[in-house]
Amino acid sequence: MILKMAFRNIFRHRIRSVLTLASLAFGIFFIIVGIGLNIGMERRIIKIMKEKETGDYKIYGKGYFEDKYENTDDRLDFLISKEVLPILKKYDHSSRLVFSGTITDGRYDYPVRVIGGDREVEDRFFKRSSYLTHGSLGVVISAILAKDLNLQVGDPFVLMGTTAKESLNAIDLVVTGIIKTGGLEFDLNTLLIDLKAAQEFAETDDINDIVLRGEIPPADLSSLEELGVEVISYLDELFDLIVITKLKVKVVVILSCIILFMSGVGIVNTMLMAMLERQKEIGILMANGLKPREIMKLFLFEGSILGGIGSSIGFILGGSLV
Repeated sequence: MILKMAFRNIFRHRIRSVLTLASLAFGIFFIIVGIGLNIGMERRIIKIMKEKETGDYKIYGKGYFEDKYENTDDRLDFLISKEVLPILKKYDHSSRLVFSGTITDGRYDYPVRVIGGDREVEDRFFKRSSYLTHGSLGVVISAILAKDLNLQVGDPFVLMGTTAKESLNAIDLVVTGIIKTGGLEFDLNTLLIDLKAAQEFAETDDINDIVLRGEIPPADLSSLEELGVEVISYLDELFDLIVITKLKVKVVVILSCIILFMSGVGIVNTMLMAMLERQKEIGILMANGLKPREIMKLFLFEGSILGGIGSSIGFILGGSLV
């Protein structure tokens, strides 16, 4: 009987009940959508970076990753011994030479990250050709860089930089392709060239960056570390990006809790108003034998029903959108 009365009383003031339901539904909806979007963004970033940049593991020269922010211009100081390559034969991997340089079209100079890799291996490993917006593989520049320098397929430019022997070098190149992967860091200032061309420019036969897919057993990890290299998982490689996205999730959760608190206050306010408006009705109910505990249950049921309906609407709408 009390539950039936609670259902009936909810819609005695429809506008007030609808507003209360709407505020609670919006709070739940905002939580689900906000957290869902941020988790989806984190997964998207990891997926993009794994497919286009990091693989499952990155192998660097000893000491580079620990101070990578201080060594961004000194990649050629952390070369990898060729002794590691036999261990990696059973894994799907790409050996690369990565270094910083500057490209110029005669008017403007732009800092770039040069990635030298085997064209066929790189294309198979990262599916580079599927992200080309113009041209073909070869000397490929990222989309934002092409826009900033106003370079098109077929345009010449000059690559300048410091070699492994700490001498200055420059080479004339022609754009064969423009690429856009969706990864901001990659699309911002990346230049892809052939590994041999990169090694000739940098005056070295070695490499300093190996991307690998698959799990590496402990035995091979130990062997690689003994050869003086650092084996870094994609989670460690993307640690900063993951921390930022998780921070955004925390911000959304805090905002959502504030909205939920306001929704809860709205329900309490609705119930208090109902109690004040129905003092005579409460007196009649007590006169008919209802105990104070049962009257308390009546209002608790009304609040619970409002909360349940509002939450269900929010969960359904938010879950469907996510």
